[in-house]
Amino acid sequence: MEQKAIYDLLAGKLGEGAVAFHEDGIEPWAEIAVGAVAEACGFLRGEPSLDFDQLMCLSGIDWDGFDEAGKGKSVGILGYTDEGSPETSDRQAEGDLGVAYHLYSHALDHKFTLRIRLPRDRAEAPTVSGVWATASWHEREAWDLLGIRFTGHPDLRRMLLDDKWVGHPLRKDYVMPDRWEGVPMDGKPYSANPFPATEEPPAGGPKPDGDTPPAEA
Repeated sequence: MEQKAIYDLLAGKLGEGAVAFHEDGIEPWAEIAVGAVAEACGFLRGEPSLDFDQLMCLSGIDWDGFDEAGKGKSVGILGYTDEGSPETSDRQAEGDLGVAYHLYSHALDHKFTLRIRLPRDRAEAPTVSGVWATASWHEREAWDLLGIRFTGHPDLRRMLLDDKWVGHPLRKDYVMPDRWEGVPMDGKPYSANPFPATEEPPAGGPKPDGDTPPAEA
C-alpha cells in the first residue's frame, strides 16, 4: 500500500491525533500527536490491511538548530577535541526533541514512518513496548542517550552507560566529562599514531618500500 493511503487510514482512526503527512525529504513520514502514538502504533499493527508486524527502528532525535517548521541548520554534538579534551560551549540548546518509528510489514511488504515532537524540557512519550516487544530496547537507548522518558515502560533504565552517568550524551548541548569516577578521560590526541612504522621490517616481512622478493622457481 502507498504511504499516503496508509496515512489516510490512520488519520481516519486518530482524527486530530494525526497532525500531517510529509512527502518532502529523503522519506515520507507521518507526524502524530504525542498522546496518540500508542493508539497509532496499535492500529498500524492490528489492522489486517496494514499488518505492521515489525518495528525496524525507534530513534531519538534532537532538532537543536531547527525551528518548528523544520527550517534551519543542525547543530553538531559536542565531543572531544583532536587533543582529547572535552569540547565546551556556552550555547543553550533550542528546539524540540523527537522520536521516529520505522515500521515494516513482512506479509504485505510495505513500510511506514511515524514521528512525534517533544518539548525539550518535557521530553516524555507513551511506550509502545506493548505493541512491539523490541521497542523496550529501543526506548531504553533513547532514554539513555537523549533523555526521552517513555511512560509505562516496564524497565526504563540505562543500557549503554553506567547507572551513575550524569546527563544524556546525544543531546547537542551535552558537555562530555573530563573525568569519570576519578579517572581522567582526556585520552591521547586522535592524530597520534599508536603504531608508528619502524625502520626495519620484521623478519620475513615486506621491505619498507612495500616490495616483496620474487617467489623462488
